[in-house]
Amino acid sequence: MLQYDAASWPPGEKVRRFHRRILRLRKRLAREIHIIDGQYDYRFRCETVREFNRCLKIFSKEPGTVDWISQNVKSDEIFYDIGANIGVYTILAASRIGKGGKVFAFEPHGANFARLIDNIGLNNLQQVVSPNNFALNNKEGLFHFHYKSGDVGTSDSQLSADSDDTGNERGILISELKFATTIDRLIASGDIQAPHHIKIDVDGNESLILEGMRDLLSGTRRPRSIQVEMNEPHKTQILKLMEGHQYHLTHKHYTRSAFRKLSEDGDPEAHSYNAVFHLAPRL
Repeated sequence: MLQYDAASWPPGEKVRRFHRRILRLRKRLAREIHIIDGQYDYRFRCETVREFNRCLKIFSKEPGTVDWISQNVKSDEIFYDIGANIGVYTILAASRIGKGGKVFAFEPHGANFARLIDNIGLNNLQQVVSPNNFALNNKEGLFHFHYKSGDVGTSDSQLSADSDDTGNERGILISELKFATTIDRLIASGDIQAPHHIKIDVDGNESLILEGMRDLLSGTRRPRSIQVEMNEPHKTQILKLMEGHQYHLTHKHYTRSAFRKLSEDGDPEAHSYNAVFHLAPRL
């Protein structure tokens, strides 16, 4: 830590030169990870161990998510990545969609969003990916976004469903007053296009986001497939909502860590999982 009292500030030129070198060295030590899967290649900037691990586990952490994107997302389509984090699945989807389509990536966490921007640029996908730093909800307004951590690559930060909830009593690092809106509002205003596929992984608010897209799910431009992270106590509510809009649960898959826990206790409903829904054909 560089520490001085006010009387000795600013430090001398030698000290300033030394710390500039340290900071430049830190920037050069950041890693650019280049991953090739045979057909596509992906690049990610990593400055922390956490985001480095996210990139290294791109195919192993959630193989079911990779398979869903690979098998369903086609060229020139529209994809929503809701809870994009640093953009691992955003980049996977955008690489398949190409310049004729669009990926709308939603990530309210400030540090994650900054790295998402970096990774979009590294992959030259500026014309394909539209990054958005606001939150999604079942209603529009200002709400407190609670940071569990300010570090890049972290998860579990959460938008409060109650605009008066500051999170002060739950050990939250800090709460940011953040704008949130609904998917239906964005589509109706023409700000975004209706999607062919949606991924929702926001660590708990999935049901509220789905409620905010009821018009989309019941309209004429309904997405063909939707992957939703399922967490208690909202699993039953989400299943009922999706069935009510003629979406069938066609597959569910677990993260690598959840699958390991599942093998220990054998209860498939005791752990969160990703549910893949497909639109039932009209009769």
